[in-house]
Amino acid sequence: MSNTLETEMNDVETLVVGTLGDLGLGNPEGIPGALEFASSEEIEAFAQTLSEQLITPEDKHRLRCIDGRHCVCNADGSLPETRLARVGGTAANLSTAMNADAPIIATFSDSSSLRERVAAVDTMVTERTGFEVSAHLGGCGGANGELKHQRAINTNPAIMQGVEAIMAIPAVAQATGVSFDAALAARVVENAGRTADILEGLGWNGATYVEDAVAKNPAGVEDLEVDHKDEKYHGHREAALVLVVGDKTLAVDDVFVWNLQASIEVARALAGDRGEEGYAQALIAEIAKHVAVADDLPSITTPFIVVTAH
Repeated sequence: MSNTLETEMNDVETLVVGTLGDLGLGNPEGIPGALEFASSEEIEAFAQTLSEQLITPEDKHRLRCIDGRHCVCNADGSLPETRLARVGGTAANLSTAMNADAPIIATFSDSSSLRERVAAVDTMVTERTGFEVSAHLGGCGGANGELKHQRAINTNPAIMQGVEAIMAIPAVAQATGVSFDAALAARVVENAGRTADILEGLGWNGATYVEDAVAKNPAGVEDLEVDHKDEKYHGHREAALVLVVGDKTLAVDDVFVWNLQASIEVARALAGDRGEEGYAQALIAEIAKHVAVADDLPSITTPFIVVTAH
């Protein structure tokens, strides 16, 4: 957090936290973006361009993934609309609920199938947030990597250190209304190992989640542009990971976009009757999933930028 650059422009604040590598995150073999060899000044200039592209989401009933590839259309052929972004759309609802000790998890029996559990949590989230089942075609790293990400949360201390660093950013702390809690974080870490084992035993498959989402809500599933000649990255070339704070979003390609507002709303939904403690644990679990993805998919050279609309 030491090499932070800040600018303010038309009630929009941009914060260049540094590269993912500066936070001990990122994949040395991960997606290289256009800013891979950029200077601090070039990254700051890029951040300022983002501050000029914030818009109000057109579709407030569905989510998009943080995936930065171009959306051609939705699975039903309808035109794409701007949406708040969260890893996998709603694909992480179940795992986040499990890590959060969400009250709904206690309603499942050992005989409850994976589809039954997914449907129950997705339905509850929809009822409490308005976010319908959402996903994307073209291969979802967040959904497909679920087991790997849960094990990373459980075994890699850098994940929770990243969560703590993000929650300490003033704009994030103000928006969420909670601080990092080490005891709740420890529960998330412990739960994540159990979550991975349970989901694996139940046969978790990210592609199946997407297929079911298409069948249930095709308008909520984006069809992304895939470069089939690019065997390693499949057309991914995201220049930065951008956390947007506030009710706006970014409608730009080739950038990982994560809307904190979507995570806040889902965390509150999962808290149930556990109140503020449940919300805090769910938010830690939610952010941990995003940090695990940030450690898995992008390169260590990928800049992490926070854009806040006041």
